[in-house]
Amino acid sequence: MISEKKVPIREFISHLNLEIINEGNMNFQIEIPSIYQIGYELIGFFEVDEELNKYIHIYGRKEAKYLMNLTSEERSRIFDNYFSHNFPALIATNESIIFPELIASAKKYNKTFLKSMRRTSATIREAKFFLSKRLAKEEMFNGYIFLDVMGIGVLLTGYEDAKLGVTIELLERGHRLITDNHLIMKRVAENDLEGYNRIDKSTMDSHFFLDNQKDNNKIDVTTLFGIKATRKMKRIDMLIVLEEWQEKKFYDRLGLDEVYEEFLGGKIPKWTIPVRKGRNLAIIIETAALNYRLKMMGVNSAEFFMKESQKLIQANKKKQGEKNMSNKKVLSVMQLKNQFNLKVLSGEEHLEETMIETTSIHRPALALAGFVENYKDAAYIGVQIFSKAEFKYLSTLSEEERIKNLEKYLQFKLPILVLTADVEIPDYFLKMVREREMILCRSSFKKASQVIANFNSFLETYFTPNISLHGVFLELYGFGVLLTGKSGVGKSETALELIHRGHRLVADDLVKFMKDTSGDIMGTAANLPYFMEIRGLGIIDIKTLYGLGAVRINKKLDIVIELKEQESCNDYLTSVDYQNSMAEILGNDIPKMVLYISSGRNAAAMVEIAVMNLMASKLGHDPKKLYLEGLKRMTKEERKVLGVKIDEEENE
Repeated sequence: MISEKKVPIREFISHLNLEIINEGNMNFQIEIPSIYQIGYELIGFFEVDEELNKYIHIYGRKEAKYLMNLTSEERSRIFDNYFSHNFPALIATNESIIFPELIASAKKYNKTFLKSMRRTSATIREAKFFLSKRLAKEEMFNGYIFLDVMGIGVLLTGYEDAKLGVTIELLERGHRLITDNHLIMKRVAENDLEGYNRIDKSTMDSHFFLDNQKDNNKIDVTTLFGIKATRKMKRIDMLIVLEEWQEKKFYDRLGLDEVYEEFLGGKIPKWTIPVRKGRNLAIIIETAALNYRLKMMGVNSAEFFMKESQKLIQANKKKQGEKNMSNKKVLSVMQLKNQFNLKVLSGEEHLEETMIETTSIHRPALALAGFVENYKDAAYIGVQIFSKAEFKYLSTLSEEERIKNLEKYLQFKLPILVLTADVEIPDYFLKMVREREMILCRSSFKKASQVIANFNSFLETYFTPNISLHGVFLELYGFGVLLTGKSGVGKSETALELIHRGHRLVADDLVKFMKDTSGDIMGTAANLPYFMEIRGLGIIDIKTLYGLGAVRINKKLDIVIELKEQESCNDYLTSVDYQNSMAEILGNDIPKMVLYISSGRNAAAMVEIAVMNLMASKLGHDPKKLYLEGLKRMTKEERKVLGVKIDEEENE
């Protein structure tokens, strides 16, 4: 239950040592710990909301300076209109001017009118501080674990097994527990929430515990990890919801959309982290806390990444387009439609014959405003994206101007127009497109940025003369290691833990490879370097979060490690296939290993072992060869004791 609190206005007046100029309703009970400085009300603009009717009001110097320029009659009219509203009290600060008309209107409407001996900013600060402490709402919440991670208050909920396991790992890594299931949450300011552990004073037990709900036992955190691993209270900064991985669910990979959950009227940023084998949740939560700190410093990695991506795309469009035109490499719209499972709304008969000749992708903002000069450049005649924003803008134009601008825009030979999933097509637009026999399709994605990112990756890979591969490229022990595998297998999460272990990132998601003059295959980021996508968190900036020592510009490719999910439930241990296989990249044979992921062992540690095994081989130490040589020195009887099949060994 929420504890409802109220402060009598007399107590408020006494605490702030306010002078009573006019007594109104002195029995009023203050319920909201907020102060409102008036302004719009003095020009006759009133919004009937919580601020106007429930907050204590402040009147200071700038309001008085405005009122000085008015006549007495004008001031009387303004004050009468203002005091007729239902706010509890008005405080004039020592910087203000108390006009006779102000006192007269306060008396006329029986409104509490007070005088502060402090300046405006000090009055607001003191009033807010007092009310926040006295009116803080409290409520007990179960099903949450509250931790201090990297100085950030992290509220953890969701999947029970994962929640308890990751909490213990975070404590082992030096973070602190505030409380588990019996979280007391307090709202201390407008949108500030605190969580604390209510220790049972009746038993004088100051130990902190974690409930293990599987066997109804308690884990004594204080005894196991020490008093340094606990903390009584912390501001709640973020909520992380752990859930079992759902294959068909789309998890945020960009981090552009802010999601919040409300507690006690305050909103807490929320991230949903999918749980599956191969994901080190402790590392992901630490990174989430670091990324939150970065945002609080004014650096939003996801927004920066998208803005820089757009700049990069724009800069390369003309050059890339001209290059594609010269070498005649083209892509049919049918191929694009099949690649992204687009729904065709118009022009289906032209899918095979219509060709895309450039990697450019456009949202036609300027074109819809009537400026189509850019489209005279062939680089702009590429895939066109329409979201709700484009049609909302068109709806603001007059019918004549809208049709005129669309006719200018649709005169060009645009290969395909792609709508986001949530767009409702206006009849006039569909009619004009069909009249011109243009291809119109709908994507399954709602966000234009998501459509652009997916299309751009595909088109850049298709048209580039170099090869771009999906994976994560790292440097481990001086070796260039490309982690590959199907989407969602845990490449980025494994790489993130390797970065925590001191290794370096070259590129994530899309890696561009080229052959240098010496014949080596060199890898670098295909787009913006040092950014990484983590499902549930979105885009993170590795260089900023972990420093320059955690990244490098490019690296020679030495080995490819493919991550695969362990198919057998019985084989719970992560295993490595060390067979002598090769991956051909730009004509070079690159050693390849297969790492089978399971929940039994740490995937990052196994990647390290695989690379160290490669290092041993290059130094002339081949474990498999040594093993076989040892078998050859044994008698057949000794081999039988070891369980080695002689025929298989001899065939080797």
